[in-house]
Amino acid sequence: MRRIGFGVLVLAAAVAASSRTAHAQSSTLTLFGSGSGAFETPALATAGVATATCTLNRTTVEIACTARVHNIVDLTAGHIHVGGPGTAGPVLMGIPGLPLRSSDDFMVSWTWTERDLTLRPAQGVLKMADVFEACSSGNCYLNFHTGANAGGEVRINLCPQGEDNRFGNPFYLINVCAPSK
Repeated sequence: MRRIGFGVLVLAAAVAASSRTAHAQSSTLTLFGSGSGAFETPALATAGVATATCTLNRTTVEIACTARVHNIVDLTAGHIHVGGPGTAGPVLMGIPGLPLRSSDDFMVSWTWTERDLTLRPAQGVLKMADVFEACSSGNCYLNFHTGANAGGEVRINLCPQGEDNRFGNPFYLINVCAPSK
């Protein structure tokens, strides 16, 4: 009887370990964020607001994003930066296809590959896998810049989707967006 009980325990442990491993080996991760000038460093009182969804894909080594931006005046640039909430960080990649000098609401979709990456050795960003690690743990943000706020007018902190940290971030199981999980 003890032998059967021990066997069941071993089998249960093996199943639990394999499901964690399979979960950790997911090939995609979806990040979401919404933002405004309040998330800029330092915070700004502006009318601009935005939302974004990005999908990191380890298989194709790409990041595909869609952003919706509202109430922005004189758009001059957009980028993804490495840096956690409340921390300003360097530009990693520019957002292509923006309606520059626009003063209106807009939606834009794009895909980044490794060739779009600006290397940042001082921050440990030497390849796209480093961007995946930073973003999947909540350490990157999108920033839209304007003529009035060249340092950034709307900041969107990108965070893994999901309530459960293990579900929300199957890449590295780290989530600074919800550190208590």
